[in-house]
Amino acid sequence: MWRRRTTFVRRVLLVLDTIVSAGAFVLALFLRSWVGQAARDPAEVSGFVRRVVAWYGERPPPLAPEDYQLLLLALLPLWALSLQYTKSYDFRIAHRRIAWRYLQAVTMGVGMLIMLAFLFKLTFISRTFVILFAVLQLFGLTMGRVLLLEAVRMARRRRGDAHRVVIVGTGSRAVEFAQQLSEASPIRLEIQGFVGVMGESSSPQARPRLGYVGSLEALLDRMPVDEVVFAVPGKSPETFREALSACDDRGVDVLLTLPPQVPASGKMELANVSGVNQPMIGLRRTPTAEAQLVGKRLLDILGGVVGIILAGPIMVLAALAIKLDSKGPVLFKQVRAGRSGRKFTMYKFRSMVIDAEAKKAALMHLNEMGGPVFKIKRDPRITAVGRFIRKTSIDELPQFFNIVMGDMSLVGPRPPLPSEVDDYEAWQRRRLSVKPGLTGLWQVSGRNQVDFDEWMQLDLEYIDRWSLWLDIKILLKTVPTVLFHKGAS
Repeated sequence: MWRRRTTFVRRVLLVLDTIVSAGAFVLALFLRSWVGQAARDPAEVSGFVRRVVAWYGERPPPLAPEDYQLLLLALLPLWALSLQYTKSYDFRIAHRRIAWRYLQAVTMGVGMLIMLAFLFKLTFISRTFVILFAVLQLFGLTMGRVLLLEAVRMARRRRGDAHRVVIVGTGSRAVEFAQQLSEASPIRLEIQGFVGVMGESSSPQARPRLGYVGSLEALLDRMPVDEVVFAVPGKSPETFREALSACDDRGVDVLLTLPPQVPASGKMELANVSGVNQPMIGLRRTPTAEAQLVGKRLLDILGGVVGIILAGPIMVLAALAIKLDSKGPVLFKQVRAGRSGRKFTMYKFRSMVIDAEAKKAALMHLNEMGGPVFKIKRDPRITAVGRFIRKTSIDELPQFFNIVMGDMSLVGPRPPLPSEVDDYEAWQRRRLSVKPGLTGLWQVSGRNQVDFDEWMQLDLEYIDRWSLWLDIKILLKTVPTVLFHKGAS
C-alpha cells in the first residue's frame, strides 16, 4: 500500500509543480505588463520600477495577452516533461538537492521556450518576461516544495492511525531496511516489530521481537498488520510458503527480498502476462521511464533534423573535398550492430582509401586498442582529407540520417561491428541493450585515450544511470570535445 501511495504522491507533486509553473508564468506576465505600463506613465511609479525601465534601455513594447495564453498551453506539457526528467518529484532528498533539481528543470524549460521561439518565430516573447518567469518559477517551485514537506512532517507527527508493518528477519539488512522505510515513507508508518528466521544471525537492534516465522499466522490473528516485509537475503520464497499463504489468506500485503543472484541495479516489476494465469517477476536492466524514452526519441528527431540543416553546408563541402582528394564513393556504408544486436547500415564520410579493409590484416600488429577494436594513430590507409574530417568529427555527420531513421540515437554506446560483438565477453554484451548513439560517455571521457575495458564500463554506467538530463549533459560536453579535438584521431 505504501508503495502505491509513494507513486501517487510523486504524481501529485508533478501536477502541483506544473500548476506552480503556470502560476509563475501568469505572475511574470502581470509584472511585465505592469513594467510596460509604468514606462508609459513614469510619474505614477516608484524609483525601483524606473530603474528597471532604465536598465531595459527603451520603453518595453506592450504585450498581447492572447498570444501568451496560447504559449502557456503549449508549455504545460513541456514543463511536466522537464520536471519528470530531472526527478523533481522525489520527496526523499535534502532541500539543497531539491533546489538543484528545480534549477535544472527551469533551465530545461527556459531552453525549450527559447527553442520554440526560434523554430516558430515567436517574436512577441519579451526578454524581460523570460527573465521574470525563470526567477519566479525557480523561487515558487523551491519554496513551495520546502513548505509542503514541512507541512507533511508536522502532519506525520500528529497522532492518528498508521500503516503497520512487520519485518520478517532480524539481521542487519532487516534493521537497515526498517530504518530506511521509516525515513522515506510519504505516509505515517509504524514498524510493529521483527520476526525471526531459524538459522539467521540476529542484530541486537532488531527490537521488539515478535517471535519466529512459524508463528506468523497466529501473530496476524492477534494484532492488526497491514504489510509483512520478508527482508531475509539469500532465502528462497519457497522457505516462506506457509507464511506467504497466511498473509494471502488474510489479505495482508507482502514485500519479498529477491535472491542475491538477481542484479541489484535491475528494475523489478510483478508482471501479469496476458493469457498466462501465473504472476511472474520481471527484471529489466534497460531504462524503464517510458515518458523519458518518448522524450529521448523526440529529442533525437529534433536534433537529427536540426543537425542535418545546420551541418548541410559542411557536408556538401566535405563531399566535394573527398571526391577531389581520392577515388571512391563519398559515403562509407558499413553494417553495424544496433539495439539487441539488430543489424543496420551506418553512414559515414569515407576517410580511407577504397581498399582499406584488404590492407587491415597487414596492420593488425600495430593495433593500439585492447579488445576486439582496431585503432592506430597514424593509420596509413587514411587519406589527407580523411585525416582532417576524422580530427574534426566531420566524418560522423551523415549519422544524423541514421538518427532520424531510428537506427541510432544522439546519445548512446557507439555501434560496434558484428565481428567485434562476436569477440565480446559476456558482461560486455549488455552495452547492446540500448540504441547506439552518435556520442556518449566514452566520447566525452577521452575517446581513444580510454582503454577498451574502461570504454565498455562507461557504456554500462551510461545505461544504469540513464536519464534525459544525462543525455543533455553529454550533448553539452560533446561540443567542446569536438571543437578542441579531445581524444580524436
